[in-house]
Amino acid sequence: MAQDVVQSAGSPAEQHLLRGWRSVIFAPVGSGQRRRRGSDGVRLAVAVVALGCCLLVIRFDSRVDRAITQVIHPPPWSITWLVTVVYQAGSVGVAVLLVAAALLARRWEIARDIGLSAAGTAAVCGILVAFLGSRGGRPAGIVIDDFRLAFPVWQVALFAAVATAGLPYLARGVQRIVEIFIALVALACAVAGQGLPLNVLGSLVIGWGVTAVVRLAFGSPLGLPSAGDVRLLLEEVGIRSSDVHPAARQVWGVARFEATEISETDAPGRLGIAVYGRDAADARLLTKAGRFLLYRDSGPSLTITRLQQVEHEAYVTMRAGLADVAVPQIAEAGTAGPSRDALLVYRMPPGTALSDMDAAEISDAALDDLYRQLLTLRRARIAHGAISGDAVLVDPAAGTVVLADFRNAVERATPDQLDRDLAGAIAATAVVIGAERAADAAARGLEPEMMEGALRQLQKPSLDPLLARSLRGRRDLLREVRQRAAAAASIELPALAEPRRVSWPTLIMIIGSLIGGWALIGVLIDVAASFDTVIGADWLWVIMTFVLAQLAYVASAVESLGSVTGPLPLGRTVAVEVAKAFSGLAGGAPAIFATRVRYYQKQGYDTSVALSSGAIMTTASWISTAVLFIVSLPFAWGSLDLEATPQSGGDSKLVWIILALVVLVGLVVGLALAVPRLRRLAAEKMRPKVRDIWGNLKAVASSPGKLVQLLGGAFGRDLLVAMALSVSLRAFGDHLRLPILIVVITLAALIGGIAPSPGGLGVVEAGMILGLTAAGVAEADATAAVFIQRLFSSYLPPIWGWITLVWLRRREYL
Repeated sequence: MAQDVVQSAGSPAEQHLLRGWRSVIFAPVGSGQRRRRGSDGVRLAVAVVALGCCLLVIRFDSRVDRAITQVIHPPPWSITWLVTVVYQAGSVGVAVLLVAAALLARRWEIARDIGLSAAGTAAVCGILVAFLGSRGGRPAGIVIDDFRLAFPVWQVALFAAVATAGLPYLARGVQRIVEIFIALVALACAVAGQGLPLNVLGSLVIGWGVTAVVRLAFGSPLGLPSAGDVRLLLEEVGIRSSDVHPAARQVWGVARFEATEISETDAPGRLGIAVYGRDAADARLLTKAGRFLLYRDSGPSLTITRLQQVEHEAYVTMRAGLADVAVPQIAEAGTAGPSRDALLVYRMPPGTALSDMDAAEISDAALDDLYRQLLTLRRARIAHGAISGDAVLVDPAAGTVVLADFRNAVERATPDQLDRDLAGAIAATAVVIGAERAADAAARGLEPEMMEGALRQLQKPSLDPLLARSLRGRRDLLREVRQRAAAAASIELPALAEPRRVSWPTLIMIIGSLIGGWALIGVLIDVAASFDTVIGADWLWVIMTFVLAQLAYVASAVESLGSVTGPLPLGRTVAVEVAKAFSGLAGGAPAIFATRVRYYQKQGYDTSVALSSGAIMTTASWISTAVLFIVSLPFAWGSLDLEATPQSGGDSKLVWIILALVVLVGLVVGLALAVPRLRRLAAEKMRPKVRDIWGNLKAVASSPGKLVQLLGGAFGRDLLVAMALSVSLRAFGDHLRLPILIVVITLAALIGGIAPSPGGLGVVEAGMILGLTAAGVAEADATAAVFIQRLFSSYLPPIWGWITLVWLRRREYL
């Protein structure tokens, strides 16, 4: 057999595999494996959203295109020819070369994906041209230099489709060249005047999105070597092998194989092979970036090249071995093959992966040895970083354990990183042997302090992706093993650590802040354009606006007095309402709730009273808003022309978009609640909270004085806000009846409440300007009046809110 292997290494076909032109241009075919990636679904969703945003901006606001084109067009006369060559030769030439290479190499799946992507892109472009016309959806009369207004730009869209369809099949170096050409062609198109910048961006998105559809339909190539390729790579580094086959479970960026080593002197032994191919660097970079953005611990240090990765893994494995940890023996680490794939080869000791064993095969001695190995590794301050059922090899006969797969290992690890290894061991064993035995084994092997640290990290975000994948469909397993392990170690169950740097609510708040900031910038630009109007205001009315806006905080304090059954000091409560202006801006709703809870605790109330007080105030606010809106609507309806919009255009459209989203979300929620199972689930979640709130509300309602304070404060606050806007309009010589202003403010507040920006920042202003314009106020006056009213009610109060907060803390009222 050994002789056959040696002969095969020198055969012409295999030498052609190692040095043929196909291996230079294309990634390894491997076994032809393909996979539908969730990331392609994300790409499609991002493409749809990006295309929608481009269409909206193209239709309603050309300022972005004008600003960019003034910088990049026209190009200097001396390089005009170069721009044309890059655009024409780049888009057409690269596409032709990709198709020709695919056909010459007889890679029919590449030709299929390119053809379908191009056809789908052409169909989408044709539909958009038919709907948008020759002006690309822009209103008549808009002319931007000598640019072509048509959307999409066919040549760019088709080139993007062909290029992105071929990318997964190309070698890493060729991928980078094609990606550079995509950027150069897009830039050259805009510089040459063949398409406006947003038209070019939208065209790229169309080609990219259609390619994602094709990949979802047929799957993406994995770009990994086949078993035969791996055998040849092993022979290149001097290791003869047979029975090469891929491991059962794979992770992104590294292909893992197993083989039998052929030796002339020793008996055949098992080999483990890790091949870091074309996508390895991208996988490490994207994983590192994703964890850095979302998690407090971004994982192991970033390695720039594939060779650095295998050298690091080999070094840490050997260092762990020197610390008396049972690890595989490193046989080879380096690069091989025409693509210079990085290769790590290690000799596997006897044993089976924990995830491939039955619970009955795993003895308590093996479990105890697992924790001994981890504690030895801990004393050396090495964090394994990828503990899973595949990284733990168990020898049932000897009752011993070997730790493998040090791809994410970290030297000089932090206590949290070391605790995550112990948490991974608890979770990995619980998957195989059950929560009870896993908890008992952890309690035997760990001191109470270590157990507490491990249980703090025992949650999915802290575990290796392979281990997290094995927990699918076992939602309660981690919770059960945490409880059992705490009981077995005779310690209190510790709270889970917060691994995330940015939670989903915070991420939504950031996105909302960007949306609100965009709208607010538009409002401020309009204010700057109306500067003459602002400085021409009657400042006596401006002072009245300031006074009324601040009295709204007094009304909110009166409402707070009525939301609890016991007494509260009015002055301090007013100060708390003012301080919440800063708390809400800094930390959103959680900060406001924390301020309220702390204040009530200082006044002798418990947390449940603060929670119910907030719910009661919210209910009173809804009642006040609804009553005032319903009463005002008949008086205001005939005075509102909903088709009249500000001439500045773009920002008002954001209001209608959000209003449409409000209706859409309402329909989705309504349909969801029509499903009996979801309705029962919602009722089970809400019933206890509603019961507590209803009990406190009945107690408040039993006191007429408290009820007057509650509803009087809510109605007073809403009326004062409307009066502040009325007085602000007076400062510019305009006047609208109070019912009209109440309707305008209510609709703007509704839209701002749906927008995830803090306090509806930017969106509320755009909604109010739209409403006042619809009521007949000149745009300049509407913009200036809204700016003055919001200046005193939203922009400036956080300043004295911070001062008030500091004062309350010094007096120990918070």
